[in-house]
Amino acid sequence: MAVLTGAEASAEAVDDRLRVVNLFWSILGEAVRLLTSFVALLLLVRLFEPAEFGLLVAATGLFNSLFPFAGMGGGWLVLRRVTAESHSTIAALASASGMMLLGSAVIGLLAAVAQPVILPQMSLTTFLGVAVSEMLLLGLVETTLFAAQAERRLKAKAVTWSLYGTARAAAAGALLFFGGASVGLGWWILATIGVGLIVLTVAQLLTVGGPVRPTRPTVTDVRHGLPYALGFGAERVLFVSDTVILTALDKATDAGLYAGARKLMTVTIAPVIAALHAVSADLWAAGGQRKVNAEAVARLAWRFTAFGIAYGMAAAGGWILFGDLIAAVLGPQYSESAAILPWLSIVPLLLVLEVFAGTALTASDHHRHRVVVTLTIGAFNIAANLALIPSWGWRGAVAASLSASVLHAVALWAVLLWAARSTRLGDDET
Repeated sequence: MAVLTGAEASAEAVDDRLRVVNLFWSILGEAVRLLTSFVALLLLVRLFEPAEFGLLVAATGLFNSLFPFAGMGGGWLVLRRVTAESHSTIAALASASGMMLLGSAVIGLLAAVAQPVILPQMSLTTFLGVAVSEMLLLGLVETTLFAAQAERRLKAKAVTWSLYGTARAAAAGALLFFGGASVGLGWWILATIGVGLIVLTVAQLLTVGGPVRPTRPTVTDVRHGLPYALGFGAERVLFVSDTVILTALDKATDAGLYAGARKLMTVTIAPVIAALHAVSADLWAAGGQRKVNAEAVARLAWRFTAFGIAYGMAAAGGWILFGDLIAAVLGPQYSESAAILPWLSIVPLLLVLEVFAGTALTASDHHRHRVVVTLTIGAFNIAANLALIPSWGWRGAVAASLSASVLHAVALWAVLLWAARSTRLGDDET
């Protein structure tokens, strides 16, 4: 084992302190976003019946999953270019924002053509409104926050997500207060578009000091970004496909109940995502150093994962013990959501096992292997949902989702360990 010099030990201590500070801000931002999103959820389930709420969640999930494809991988390209290649943050963000605008126009047009097949129960106008709110505007916000991660300015991320959650909760409260049950989905979509514009402005101000003017993406930008778009887009599809398929198979009520349980599950998912955001720059920076091989990045990923496993196990126990009590806040119309929560209790643990290994593969120049794994598991997940949901409803969605997550985690770690072993053997030979 190598012995650290005094300077190296000091630098490592500084890095650890910075990680702790960034983790604090990341968790704080996710906590406020979570709390306000929970408030918004309680208001939305009182605004809309389960079937209508299921439609909203399905459309929202669809366009959230399309964000990486629309952005053509621009956000991850910002992270790589700033942390590993020393590019200007503003220039990288401007290019990524241009990629998001161009990609959203193309994806939005394709989605509009497919809308009668994907979600025929929703009007085209409302469908496109969700696209603007949840794909274009939220995508631009997330792209900006990739730059905040790259600069290790997690305080900007915390403020942005806090504002986002608070504004959406306030909008839901205003609609419920002034319109009550007569409010349609259209008013909610208009409110979220307004919120998105405000939050995007604030995010850019906090991250780079002012509005970012998108620039036309080059062929090189698109060529480098598309592999990230494919891989991370497939992961989002893997996460939301069950709700979309439930709705598409005319089980909108089951979709609403299942979506309610999944939304509650974000209480324990949010800290995992916060931790990933806090350490992503470290993984990418390590992977960008040619002298650091996949084995070293894998060790760093396992260090973060080990802490997360203990958290995931505690979260699972909490859901099993207190799930019924927590689900009661959704109201009597969503009482069946309580039965879903124990089955979903291991989702945070599985997510821990997936996200750090996946990011380590990408950061260590093995993203193509991650894409192959995710696409394969995604195809399995969709097939399993289509096979199980018609007969079993939300129970089939749970079985398909958990099976896919287990396979995804096992496959990612297997490939990461293979990559680490390969680089170690390569070093030994030289």
